[in-house]
Amino acid sequence: MLFLQFKIGNDRYLIDAKDIIEVVPFAALKKIPKAPPYVAGLLNYRGKTIPVIDICYLMTDRPCKLRLSSRIALINYKADNGELLPVGFLIEQMTESVRWLESDFSDSRVNLKDNKYLGRVVIDDEGIAQRIEISMIIPEEADEILCKGRQ
Repeated sequence: MLFLQFKIGNDRYLIDAKDIIEVVPFAALKKIPKAPPYVAGLLNYRGKTIPVIDICYLMTDRPCKLRLSSRIALINYKADNGELLPVGFLIEQMTESVRWLESDFSDSRVNLKDNKYLGRVVIDDEGIAQRIEISMIIPEEADEILCKGRQ
């Protein structure tokens, strides 16, 4: 399986490539007044407006650092009604793709109520990398903002 790897600080995370539409370089975003702090803004993507969520803020309560390695990963987010909507994730230090077999992953043995998006882990020479379940990381409040605010 192919994964996109990124880091927050020294911690490595993996997103299954099947969840990704495209990865684009960071671009200027239109800020949204009074939006929750994890809403980074709106991206003009080929003439369409795409909401962008700051994955660092969701995971660590701090905004992503804008670096040369910061990217926006466009994903198909499945709304409650089953409709697939494009959403961007602002991610720092997204620099490579890696391959792992499903059998390479093991349970982290840590299950917290507030981070159900953290999946299984894999160990290599660089240490531990943890899968992120994209479908579970967006808060319910954001689902309401992103999906029901489109009318």
